[in-house]
Amino acid sequence: MPFPEAGLINCEITLREMQLPQEVKLTRKSLVRWLALAMGLVSPNESRTILIDLLESLFYFQFAEKQDPNVDDLIEYMEKELGRDRSNEKAVRYHLLKLQNMGLLERRKGRYSFAVSPLSSKGDFSATIDYVYKRRCDTTTAKIKEAFRELTYLLSKRKQPEVELVQFIKKNSCIKNVS
Repeated sequence: MPFPEAGLINCEITLREMQLPQEVKLTRKSLVRWLALAMGLVSPNESRTILIDLLESLFYFQFAEKQDPNVDDLIEYMEKELGRDRSNEKAVRYHLLKLQNMGLLERRKGRYSFAVSPLSSKGDFSATIDYVYKRRCDTTTAKIKEAFRELTYLLSKRKQPEVELVQFIKKNSCIKNVS
């Protein structure tokens, strides 16, 4: 009987420990791409840039304009500032949903904003990252430790009777040899 692993997965997190060289810090585009890679939102050598453009648009509205954009605002910004065409609306909506499901974005009344951690203020993206990723990593680490403790217990429990059984057999074999 196959084990239903897929049903056990609540979410997946990919974090990449990456160097942050000076040349990455020179442009907004390279910083956004670096963030997307480090946060596991895109794959290395990813040629599709819609998610990176969407992130750049979200950062622009959240931090430069101090407003929560709707889908039309994001697409309009991507058209005017990033040279995207409007036919990408379906992909934009898909990536917005993906970011929501990860806990990075919130949607209220059709407007998007970065999620706010319980102990921070709106616009503190660092706290959002800390909250979303650290919480999931801590939860996952705790479950891994629990599974390891259970495995250790099961293995020690299994090994113990074997040792006792071997000692019992040796003890009985000595008695038989003596008599």
